[in-house]
Amino acid sequence: MPDSPQEEVAETGGPDLISFADMPARLEAAGLKRVSAQRCRQLAEEDPAWPVPIDKALKVGRMRLFDWRVIEPYFRNRKSRQGHRTDRPKPTEESS
Repeated sequence: MPDSPQEEVAETGGPDLISFADMPARLEAAGLKRVSAQRCRQLAEEDPAWPVPIDKALKVGRMRLFDWRVIEPYFRNRKSRQGHRTDRPKPTEESS
């Protein structure tokens, strides 16, 4: 018999559901850069590469749940662009 719910999920092959609030700790435990729950929520809403459309996420009350096995590869392969400004247009050759 499994000692934890996570072991039971692995044995049964069911989804490993997590919320935005759970994501920072799970990322850190997986050896990935910790990203705040607010930033995870923002990525889900704005990044077209987010693996599960936010309107397709499982809802429990007001909470959205995602399968960690789908979310983890997204963060593992995501390229962070720290300091990259998206609010300014790229300079053209004429203005350089």
